[in-house]
Amino acid sequence: MLKYQQIKLTYVVPVYLEHNLNGLYALINSYSAYKPSVLRHIHFIFINDCSPVEITIPEDCSLNYTLAKITTDIKWNQGGARNLGVHLAKSQKLIVTDLDHIFPEAIFKFLVTHPIPDHIFKFRRKRDNARNQAHFNTFFLSKSIYFKSLGVDEEFCGNYGHEDTFFVAFQKRLGTKIFTFKDKTIFSHEHKISNNRHHNLIRDLRPTADLYEAKKRILLDQSRDPFDAHSRLFLNFEWHLVKEEIHL
Repeated sequence: MLKYQQIKLTYVVPVYLEHNLNGLYALINSYSAYKPSVLRHIHFIFINDCSPVEITIPEDCSLNYTLAKITTDIKWNQGGARNLGVHLAKSQKLIVTDLDHIFPEAIFKFLVTHPIPDHIFKFRRKRDNARNQAHFNTFFLSKSIYFKSLGVDEEFCGNYGHEDTFFVAFQKRLGTKIFTFKDKTIFSHEHKISNNRHHNLIRDLRPTADLYEAKKRILLDQSRDPFDAHSRLFLNFEWHLVKEEIHL
């Protein structure tokens, strides 16, 4: 698609908000202050994961963005929302992340010019002025690598957790290496421990633990085809495009 040739990097973020749009608007306001020479090459994809509040993008938003809405109400469907975001991506290079994370302008500038990655890269993060380990589900990778493992397995959706752990384990079984940019730090706000929580969904890993262990056993069995571990569920919900603004 020639019209999108200037898009070098796609930023995919699921959005599930129950109370207000403060978290989304804070992210948009932060990025809107970056230089147009950097932002013109970045496409932000916001996936409204059936939020009970209406998700809208400010009319004066200058970012290149797509807003899509999942209309099937599946709890903890962030894996499906990621799959949809990557499906809609118009570039090979991707950032897949959460609403809690902010990337400094310097990192965007670096990634825009970075070669298409052959593996998965993670980022160190800073929270409360302290540097933490890399987050387990924020990645820089290519669209091809993302789909190397058939995307996120949506069999985990409906309950909390393990879909990201399985995604990484499956990628490693397929030979993908996982690296961390040691000098590239992002900022984490961690809404779940703040007074401005995005939602009140219960975080309970127990319902998905047995499913993950069963899939992991397949991956560890060198005599088995690793793809036997994946359910093949993909975009297992109804969705539609809400709005798209590409300023080229």
